[in-house]
Amino acid sequence: MLTRRHAMSLLAASAGAFAARGGSAFAQAKGELNVIWQAWPEGHVTPIFNKFKELNPGVTLRDERLPFGELFQAIEVRLQSRGPTPDIYIADGPLTASYAVRRHLQELDGIVGDLSRYTKAARDQGSFRGKLYTLPLFSSSQLLYINAKIFKEAGVTPPPADVNGRWTWDQVLEAAKKLTDRSSNRWGLVVEQAERPYQLLPLAQSKGATVIGPDGLTAAGFVDSAPFVDAMRWYGELYTKHQVSPPNVFEPNLAQELFATGRAAMFLGTNSNLSIFGGRDGLEWTVAAHPYFADGKPVTPTGSWHVGMNPRTKQKEATEAFIRFLAEPATIEMQARLRSNPPVIRSVWDSMSDVLSTPGWKIMRYELDNTAVPRPATPGWREYEDILRIAIREITGGAEAGARLQRAAKDIDREMAKYRS
Repeated sequence: MLTRRHAMSLLAASAGAFAARGGSAFAQAKGELNVIWQAWPEGHVTPIFNKFKELNPGVTLRDERLPFGELFQAIEVRLQSRGPTPDIYIADGPLTASYAVRRHLQELDGIVGDLSRYTKAARDQGSFRGKLYTLPLFSSSQLLYINAKIFKEAGVTPPPADVNGRWTWDQVLEAAKKLTDRSSNRWGLVVEQAERPYQLLPLAQSKGATVIGPDGLTAAGFVDSAPFVDAMRWYGELYTKHQVSPPNVFEPNLAQELFATGRAAMFLGTNSNLSIFGGRDGLEWTVAAHPYFADGKPVTPTGSWHVGMNPRTKQKEATEAFIRFLAEPATIEMQARLRSNPPVIRSVWDSMSDVLSTPGWKIMRYELDNTAVPRPATPGWREYEDILRIAIREITGGAEAGARLQRAAKDIDREMAKYRS
């Protein structure tokens, strides 16, 4: 994280970067923009908005910042009214297809310019049927966090902080058995998002599973396929048969706390934990690459927040100016420095080499270029996710993976029927 002083310094430095890229073009826009945004900490949002207003003195920016628990419903209600506002809204990447198929998004291909500067995974997450509909703002990746002290005390050699030493899931399990001490409430492996498809689909994909049909609407034959079932059965046994992972820990904050307080030897989690664990005194930790199944290939999750443009906006000039501003590498760099997430534009990794050169960031850059797979493009992502989350939760509680996923596939297909017309 940056201090306020660092943030102000960045703003000053970025002025030249915007000018060098033709920032004067922004000043031509006029109008009033209504924006719905996620209520992140003030320092993650306000500097970006202030820079836009500085470059666009003719535009009035009215932003509404909503907490995560209210955000999606509020956006849904506003969009369903099919009115001209919000002009711009923050969008979770996998919801792109859902918004696009219901005509809540303006195509951005002709507005943004050269899309090749974005990472492929970011472009894919923001695209639907070959068109870019949501602009990538920043991305995410995963690491295996290692409690170095626990490993040392148990006499277990940890995996290196290098993709070339990536462990298989069987190696993780064997180490977790040695590192688990239930008498002291210490677990071998804790998963940050223990029921969420974002984090767990790569297990099935590592075994070769296709997680939804090519039409983006069919789950039967995919969610209940042999490799998907094998992966989820293996995952469920971490909690039931082997008892190396804590049951019923489905809140990411609680999972983070288990690792931060020394009650987990390994923690599979997002890049945001680099700053969280880095601020914990006395915690001896390192990182390793996301594991994979030996009979498959490495696959890692990715995808995060994007930005959408309301096609019914009456402030087209100002709205397009805001989209172009957010697409500038200088803006992406500002965002990445203010909020510790992987940049979605390749050149920014080089311009931020002063920050993104640690082992964890080097691993993530490799993953985003080679192993990262975004969540599937489907108009029914929310239904798919909700049904699958319940199934995964029950599998970790002892439900038989094959039968439970077969039922989940049928439930998903039933919900997808409304998108088939």
